[in-house]
Amino acid sequence: MTAADRAPALVDARWLGIGGPGRVAEHLLQGLGDIEPPGEWVLWGPDAIDAHLWTGAKRLANRHHPKALYSQREFPGPRGLHARVAFYAHHLRPAWRLARVEVTTVHDTIPFRYPPSPTLAPLMRAYIAWMARHSTLVVTDSEFSKQSLQEDLGLDPERIVVLDLAIDHDSAARVQALRTDHARSERVVFIGRDAPHKNLDRLVRGFGATDFAAQGGVLTLAGVDGGAVSRLSALAAQHHVRVELPGIVSQPELEQLLASATLLVQPSLEEGFGLPVAEALAAGIPVAISTAPALVEITRGAPIETFEPRDIEAISAAIDRVATSSAPVPKLDWPRPVDFARSVLAALERAESIGC
Repeated sequence: MTAADRAPALVDARWLGIGGPGRVAEHLLQGLGDIEPPGEWVLWGPDAIDAHLWTGAKRLANRHHPKALYSQREFPGPRGLHARVAFYAHHLRPAWRLARVEVTTVHDTIPFRYPPSPTLAPLMRAYIAWMARHSTLVVTDSEFSKQSLQEDLGLDPERIVVLDLAIDHDSAARVQALRTDHARSERVVFIGRDAPHKNLDRLVRGFGATDFAAQGGVLTLAGVDGGAVSRLSALAAQHHVRVELPGIVSQPELEQLLASATLLVQPSLEEGFGLPVAEALAAGIPVAISTAPALVEITRGAPIETFEPRDIEAISAAIDRVATSSAPVPKLDWPRPVDFARSVLAALERAESIGC
């Protein structure tokens, strides 16, 4: 066995605890901890990683937030490991190689398809394209995202792998138990941040036109913070809509909100996956979703209420239909963290075979 064969595998888990990518990183570490893959593994990231270590795995501390550009230049940091293979849980990653074989996650092409500023679109496209093309393999969240990577960045489909993204089954079970023990509130819940593709302004306006709102229902936008709070609050006041903006909530608070919800709504113009929808369905919560291809994809043909996201009347009608429906929530088989980890390990093995 050569020194290169004995070199460690590196997992960039700096996103642990940060939004959607943090959930993905958490599920990966949970799954790897269950599998305990052989060899030496180095998990790069915060102290919270320590709870996920297994025999043969150790943590390398990060010094900066992964969104900060200077955090990509930690030195010597992971560069000193001379890793044989590296897995990055996000496209925000060091621009130079940390391993001879590298697998980079590009969740979607939304950052330049729906940028916060038009001037950022070409920069984000160039950045993501550079990271993708300098990786041995790219992994992504859905067949729709794979197609977008091919069309938007010209990537070879043979270099793109769709992972088995997991959901939090334990949380879904807790929410389902709470829904059995507690009465519903007249509440429609959205979970996520504010961004152009999330379509929240149309959601607020559409909700205001529902019978559900006219009868005293409230729209709860969980996870929305910053300047969006004042903008959406003003829009809600203009349309006489009851909106709750609790900001970023803890996991127990989120589970209580979901347990009390009449339904979850996802009005996005586009998504790479749609984790809140999957976890709501797993918890037995009715959903109304836009016709964004990835959202339709993950529901796998189940009888889910959909709407055209740019049509405010369609948003209103879908919410009212779900709120008054007695149809059972479809039961779908969602991957677990160990399934997700296995798909990542398979991608790393494939990348190493390509890189040899």
